[in-house]
Amino acid sequence: MHGSDSEVSSSISSRADDKIFVIASVVLPILAQAAYIFDVFYYHFIGITDNGYEGLLSSILSVFAYLQYCAPIRSRFLRFFYHLFLWILSAIATLGHLLLCIKKHDKFSIVLYSICGTIDSIYFACLIYCRVFSKDRSVRVHMAIEQRHLFRFISRLEVLLAIFIPVFFDKHLVTLTRDNIAFYILFEFFAEYYHRFHGIRIKSILYIFVVTVTTSVTLEWIHIVKHEVGYEIASSSCELIASCLCYTLIIMQFFPNNFISRKKMAKTRRRQTISSIFSQQTYFSRHSSDSTSEKNVCYF
Repeated sequence: MHGSDSEVSSSISSRADDKIFVIASVVLPILAQAAYIFDVFYYHFIGITDNGYEGLLSSILSVFAYLQYCAPIRSRFLRFFYHLFLWILSAIATLGHLLLCIKKHDKFSIVLYSICGTIDSIYFACLIYCRVFSKDRSVRVHMAIEQRHLFRFISRLEVLLAIFIPVFFDKHLVTLTRDNIAFYILFEFFAEYYHRFHGIRIKSILYIFVVTVTTSVTLEWIHIVKHEVGYEIASSSCELIASCLCYTLIIMQFFPNNFISRKKMAKTRRRQTISSIFSQQTYFSRHSSDSTSEKNVCYF
């Protein structure tokens, strides 16, 4: 394990002067996982019968838990303990759900949280390998968060919360931590880098991810209206699939073969610029020749 490297040389160096942004990018994923633990034990030990609160706080902050992959930490040593700490927090919350669902004999929730815990563990192992143990310098963050993204996430959350807050505080509904709010924001963030995607695999995963999230949200709203358990199970299953696809996208973005290199993009832009200039010159030359011929025509 090396002490440090230039994982995101250009992006990190351009953001290094903004200390507030760097601190926020590192701290927000920790707050997201801490909120997840709080909501788990608040729901199971304090109860929801009086105020209807369940998983609102962790649902708001869950988007930042997914963005831990691009936390601007230069040291590999610190990165290792950072992601390990976040995995421990996530595991505590998932185990809390799992153990308390076992006591309630909720078979679907037991299976759901068991799969979630397994998937999260696999993802964290892959993430730690890519950010810490990989010796290939080309394996780095290609979809980095910037200052403008952070403010855009907050503005999107304001709109989504105006829709979902009444749902979370409805005493007739049990709405635990949901990641659909995070996914809605994330697939817009991933789509910004679509022009750099190379190959059918990463593009198809993004499309399937968007369709799966949309299906999950649709089924969730049908459940809210009809209060039928089948729709809730289908929505949760789609959300689980969406989390797998989101994790896959995050891991794939570390590898350069999934992206068009900046040199190729620069060459393509130069060719487009030259061709546009040439086409404009051709147009003006034709236009000028036509106007000259018109001047030489005698009208009677």
